[in-house]
Amino acid sequence: MVSGGRPIKNYAPPSGVDFIQLPAVRWDSSVDAFPVPVDPGYTMAEIEYMRSKLIVDSYLRRRPRIVITEHFPFSARRWGKTLNELFATINKQREKPIVICSIRSYPRMKDVDAAWINKQLRENFSYVLHHTDPKLIPLTALEPYRQAALSGISVQQTGFIRRSLTQTGHDQPSKGLFLTVGGGSAFGARLLKRWINAARAGSPDLFPINAVCGPLMDAEDRKSIHAEQDESITIYDWVGNMDELISSSRAVVCLGGYNSLVEALSLNKPVLAFPNSEHGDQTFQVSALHAQGMLLMGDPTQSENEMTARMNELLTFHPQHPIDCNGGERSIEIVKRSLLSD
Repeated sequence: MVSGGRPIKNYAPPSGVDFIQLPAVRWDSSVDAFPVPVDPGYTMAEIEYMRSKLIVDSYLRRRPRIVITEHFPFSARRWGKTLNELFATINKQREKPIVICSIRSYPRMKDVDAAWINKQLRENFSYVLHHTDPKLIPLTALEPYRQAALSGISVQQTGFIRRSLTQTGHDQPSKGLFLTVGGGSAFGARLLKRWINAARAGSPDLFPINAVCGPLMDAEDRKSIHAEQDESITIYDWVGNMDELISSSRAVVCLGGYNSLVEALSLNKPVLAFPNSEHGDQTFQVSALHAQGMLLMGDPTQSENEMTARMNELLTFHPQHPIDCNGGERSIEIVKRSLLSD
């Protein structure tokens, strides 16, 4: 398992997993965002070289039978120069591994030619695992641009993937709202504060409120959110057991990220989602699920009065269908079949 993001404090890899932490990168805050080193002592070119060498050295030591990439080649800007040497190395091998591309419901493609992605998939990959429920988000729901990238490619839709469901022991009636902004950001902090203000003007049945800032939220933003805490509002920096808080809550208010949506819907909770328009995958996912009657959709630019009205709607809303969230298990089955047929 290879990670290229910032190390998460207190994270321990699962037992039996050889975990490789690459020199970390993050997205800068410019309009035309691009990965930049977390450690300012290195240039991006130096970081890309070190990351590439670590990956190739690891591959040559282990000679795995299967290589799985997340998003690449759909996210060439994030991974291109880091992975180029890996694919050059693989293509020199007499016995090549099975190479799989793993994507979530809406593959990220920004300023990347669909024909180039299609060529990479044809030349370097065995197939694509698309981690979504095909009843809710079929391949035909993707826009032509992304369909062109996948044209003629073997794509296997697995169902949604979520963390292992945690047994909560929760046996009391669910009450109030659970508010989460994913990993946390300045955008999320502003929105979280507006959600709290909107809930205060709403029905008493929206309380109590549990709100999570997220592990990556800036300390000053986190401090401003904690100032909103009172006897009916509990603020967490982060929680290890999201299922406990989701299960104990009547409904969930969140952004449009994959994990929050899947976790809330898998627990059959009413969801009000506010997709961040800067992330095209969020807008697509929320719109697609809203069209299927799975959740309520908000807009971050709405007034707090409008947000209050949407939150009150949650009290009588119910998702229309169950979701398939067995994508993890199904992915393992697909990979096992690949090994047997190789």
